[in-house]
Amino acid sequence: MQLFWTPASPFTRKVCVAARELGLWEKIEVRPTTWTLDWGYTTPPFTPGLAEANPVARIPTLVTDEGVALGDSTIICLHLNEVAAPRTLIPADKLARQQMWAAYAVADGALEAQIAMRAEMLRPVAVRSERFLEKQRVRIWRCFDALERDVAHLEGPLDLAQITTGIALGYQDWREWLEDFRPGRPRLAAWYAQLAELPSMKATEPKETPTA
Repeated sequence: MQLFWTPASPFTRKVCVAARELGLWEKIEVRPTTWTLDWGYTTPPFTPGLAEANPVARIPTLVTDEGVALGDSTIICLHLNEVAAPRTLIPADKLARQQMWAAYAVADGALEAQIAMRAEMLRPVAVRSERFLEKQRVRIWRCFDALERDVAHLEGPLDLAQITTGIALGYQDWREWLEDFRPGRPRLAAWYAQLAELPSMKATEPKETPTA
């Protein structure tokens, strides 16, 4: 398997953590990508092979052992979970699985808002939309508030919802223009403090993506 990768993308980090937890990381060839800082509002020069594999040209993109390019982090994680069977990051119980996907969708929505803010923050100040940024902030807080209320659903064996929630909280910590999620969310903060110590989380802590 080949993975088009960047150290800054939380969606790529999701795949990397899942692969490590499923025991598949050593079977993946990493294809580092570079991105110019105008990627949020122009079409940058793509790393060779990325757009050819995935015309959407997003990361992560995983090329399977069968040569099929999967260009969405959720689909990639589902594929890895299938390859790793019987190891799994998805509960077998129907209700637990539904609760996991519900929490996953909330955490993934926070990630989408964070990346939307990142793209907007890279625009020239003169054309940057503060109203758009505020819309994303409110969405992030709404998601984190929901995760605080339902933090009990993040207990138990490690699953994709826990991984995605931890990555969203980690991204919130990493970007200096994002506010601390901890005030008013003590249970989520305590939960994250433990999850962040996992070796897979430590090994994938975000760093800026090379621009060239």
